[in-house]
Amino acid sequence: MARVTLKMIAEKAGTSVGTVDRALNNRKGVKEERRKLVLQVAEELDFQPNRLASALARKRNVHIGIIYPRRPSEFYRDMDMGIDKAAFELQDYGVTIERIRCETQDPAIVRTQLAQIDPEYFDGLVINSAGAANIDQVDHFVNNGLPVATFNTDTVESKRLFYIGDNSRQSGMMGGEILGMLLGGRGNVLVFGNFTRTTPFIERFGGFCEFVYPSFPGIHMLPCLECFNDPELAEKDLIHVLSNTPDISGVFCTGYSSTVGAINALKAMNRRDIRLVGYDLTQYTADALRGGWCDALLYQDPYRQGHQAAHLLAKHILEGWMPSKTHLHVDTRIIIKSNLDSYISGSDQLLESNLER
Repeated sequence: MARVTLKMIAEKAGTSVGTVDRALNNRKGVKEERRKLVLQVAEELDFQPNRLASALARKRNVHIGIIYPRRPSEFYRDMDMGIDKAAFELQDYGVTIERIRCETQDPAIVRTQLAQIDPEYFDGLVINSAGAANIDQVDHFVNNGLPVATFNTDTVESKRLFYIGDNSRQSGMMGGEILGMLLGGRGNVLVFGNFTRTTPFIERFGGFCEFVYPSFPGIHMLPCLECFNDPELAEKDLIHVLSNTPDISGVFCTGYSSTVGAINALKAMNRRDIRLVGYDLTQYTADALRGGWCDALLYQDPYRQGHQAAHLLAKHILEGWMPSKTHLHVDTRIIIKSNLDSYISGSDQLLESNLER
């Protein structure tokens, strides 16, 4: 259901937003008859008080910058929708959100983009930071009085306020368990990453190994591949490896681009015998799951990451809210053929509601 705003109450009660704010907070300047009407309308609309509404009284304008990649666009579509929704919900409270897009999650590209940002231009930043390589950039903003949150990728040792995203180490362990069971605990396994220097790869690969080595001693790990967020490179490299090492039984992909490239390689070589566990839900990976070219997808809910990161940083700036912990993990979910339709329909509903709005 859509959030009930002060503006909606004001329109139905035939009064101003300021009058509604005063009536709901029991302040002076409202006639008793008008106060009763406002309270009645608020009850009819099932209004849930939101302390962010205090921003209206303060007349404060808050400018938040969100820095994240453009590619792969299929993955960031849902994240865009989450940010869109947050921007729509926060506009009543004087919050504006400005997107700053870098080309990919390459740490060097993100670093270049961050270096161009003037800390005095924003009241807060939400950053897809690409990992430890950009700790000093994050700390530069914080040292200049700018609150920073990270999402999707983290800078663990930085001074950022909080991180929201998947528990990469745990999801790597989940990938190891799934692939190990699919292979019956035996076979040669290849791990494929997008950028091996980023925190998600390091933690997912670490979690994968942490589970596989003691649990499936019959699985042999081959050297990792890196595709630099390029599905075509991922496809080419995996075809090359499979041509020279045909007895590979399973592939674990730690990101979306490597997953797409691996699917394409298996199709090109007609290798349905290879078990594949990858990341992220799009129409393409869903079709691969249905067609048997992929066995499981680890879903990290990019919509929720974008939506909650923007909301929580605004809450901190407007209210002084502080997180109870610095890692706010979004549960990683396992998508297989039997539960795929429920995730696809949910994604379509998000897109339709965004288009209607």
